[in-house]
Amino acid sequence: MSNMKTLSLVILPSLLYFLSTFTSVAAVTVDYKNYKTSRGDRLSNFSYSGYHASEKALPASDSKVTRTLSPGSGDQTAAIQAALDTVSKAGGGVVALKVGKYAITPGLVINNYTTLRGAGVGKTILNVKSLSGDVITIGAQTGKGKPVKTALITDSYIAAGTGTVHVADASGFAVGQDVMVQRQVTKSWIAALGMNALVRSGKVQTWIKPGTLVQQPRKIASIHGKAISVDVPLTDAISSAWSPQLVAYTPPSQPSEMGLESLSLTLSPSCSGRILSDTTCSANALLVGTWSTDSWIRDLALTGFNNFITVAYNASRITLSSIAMHRDGATDNGAGYALDISLDGSQVLVANCSTQGAANSRSYSVATKALTPGPNAVLNYVHEQAVESIEPHMRWAHGLLVENMEGGALSLKNRATAGSGHGWTVNNAVGWNVNAKKLDIESPAGGQNYCFGCIGTPVSGNNGTYVSPGTHVEPKSLFAAQLADRGFDASKLGL
Repeated sequence: MSNMKTLSLVILPSLLYFLSTFTSVAAVTVDYKNYKTSRGDRLSNFSYSGYHASEKALPASDSKVTRTLSPGSGDQTAAIQAALDTVSKAGGGVVALKVGKYAITPGLVINNYTTLRGAGVGKTILNVKSLSGDVITIGAQTGKGKPVKTALITDSYIAAGTGTVHVADASGFAVGQDVMVQRQVTKSWIAALGMNALVRSGKVQTWIKPGTLVQQPRKIASIHGKAISVDVPLTDAISSAWSPQLVAYTPPSQPSEMGLESLSLTLSPSCSGRILSDTTCSANALLVGTWSTDSWIRDLALTGFNNFITVAYNASRITLSSIAMHRDGATDNGAGYALDISLDGSQVLVANCSTQGAANSRSYSVATKALTPGPNAVLNYVHEQAVESIEPHMRWAHGLLVENMEGGALSLKNRATAGSGHGWTVNNAVGWNVNAKKLDIESPAGGQNYCFGCIGTPVSGNNGTYVSPGTHVEPKSLFAAQLADRGFDASKLGL
């Protein structure tokens, strides 16, 4: 079997079957650029995830400080917020918190071009006693986009991984415009996926309502006649049967260049593990607000929360790096498990993060939500508590990479009647060189989820595509390889 050491892969069913059943294949080289299904759907390009689409390094963590605060007595929220606002209004900069403990209450907001920086994890400690809301929000924008041009997409089928669509009328579109590539959820599509017959405890569940829009936010890169190319290849396929459209819109002002770094944030008494129906513990430690873009959170330790970080819908190009989340309470799962990192936005990069906890603590470490658009990428996640999984949570997210994770479980599957009828949770998701306790990879009708070079115990009966199970593949990092293809070096991102 020495000829199996390096092997370029294309979509050959017999070869895929062989690879998925042979458990001792050595170092397979995946031809990821040409890996596609019979309908032409390709692997998503996940390298567009992160701050400035990972084309630019994060700002230096020792950049010049604009204003410095020292610990004081009593609640320090107002003092910190005043410094953040003053710096933002003056054009931006860094508000530095010296070593010490700071008592705060929820509601801090970091705005445009402003960074809140501590002196290091365990050195600068923000202490919260109760959750009346999200503790720190990155970007405060609540406006909505305004459509300015809508055109029918005329392609009969647009494969995932495609970057060009054809429209009936290209007038009114312009390079640089924000657009939604969107299509409708139809009754026939729901039925084809088996999502029209979800019943739990005698009650019919609705997976996704017909007429709901599946959207992919993009920018126009070029226009040639009626062919319009976007900046990031699509992460979900589109059929003419789904009434697809290209919609140009004007977004509200988008807060950007915001950072939170180098500190600890602790909630005591702890909310970790509290039943999800307990509204006194439902707020986030950190929220990346809607429309926030090109921003980052890094080098943090978060302790005592039930929901640690949420990246809101329409937030984009966000990097979360080197964040340790500590669950210090036993989990009451009477209403399900909490989410450590919840992804509603797109082009989010989660790198080198971890969840830690006792043997009786449980959670979903990273989860996409309903219709979360890709690409999004999770790199080098480490699970240190007994029960933990990276698992898209509900209702057809698309374009998720999970790479080089350690421990826990990776689940890309149909959750059927779980929750409120979460059903098929994700499409075009990829596990890459994963080391997991359990692998649960399923593919929906007309779609595909993959595990390349994944080590772990697969769930019996999985119909997802496993390539080189039990043995890692080359390249070691799909994210870095795809980024290099675009002329950028992942080692220089400052993660």
